[in-house]
Amino acid sequence: MNPPPKILDAEITTSQLKVKLDSGITVLMPLEHVPTLLLATEKERQDMEVFDHSLHWESLDCDLSVEGLMAGAKEMPSLARKALEKFFARQYGQIAA
Repeated sequence: MNPPPKILDAEITTSQLKVKLDSGITVLMPLEHVPTLLLATEKERQDMEVFDHSLHWESLDCDLSVEGLMAGAKEMPSLARKALEKFFARQYGQIAA
């Protein structure tokens, strides 16, 4: 089995993630597939670490692998729910129980 291609470059905007691979493939993923990134602040999105086979956002506790990107995998619902709760807390403050 061949190893996955390496990431050469990655860019993120308010609507998509663009990842260039050493295989010549460029993956474009809409941020709707990764609610953690979609709901993050611009600063949080730009705090991206690029590794050979993955992308990492420390403050968001978010990791994306080359394999997942190439497969078009969407974020797990439990992680998306966590991102939505964080977004609402940031927008509206903590709601007393």
